[in-house]
Amino acid sequence: MSERMPRPPPPYSDDLVEADVLPLREFLRARLAELEGRWPIGSDERFAARALTNAMLSTAMRLTEEISTWRRALAEGRGEEPGLLQTLRHDIGHDFNLLVWVAQQWRAHPDHAHWRPRHYLNAAHLASLLEPQSGGSSADAVRGPYGHEAHP
Repeated sequence: MSERMPRPPPPYSDDLVEADVLPLREFLRARLAELEGRWPIGSDERFAARALTNAMLSTAMRLTEEISTWRRALAEGRGEEPGLLQTLRHDIGHDFNLLVWVAQQWRAHPDHAHWRPRHYLNAAHLASLLEPQSGGSSADAVRGPYGHEAHP
């Protein structure tokens, strides 16, 4: 029986769910364990591999909690609430991309193709960066939907 391949995560970070993190976390856990096992106990290289493993597993745990919090906020209709919730949205993409960046080391591995960085929160975020906003200047496209004001 062949092992079931994980589904590719959605293209936008707002659409990630907890189940998108598990296959990536397990992929990294396995690859980093292989790396750690190549070095003798007590070596600096083994220490560094163990530290990277711990950092990535911690990031995956935090990402799962961030996604869970985001999903609860969406269910409560608070998806566009300014402030800390928008910071959380940014953190989800950042943490997912950090895990994906580490996975880039194993580009030749068959499971690697499942993980790609998430550069945009959602389709509206992408569109806001591609199309000029008010005034039609390219500066508006750079500033995005919040214009001269800071991100909420």
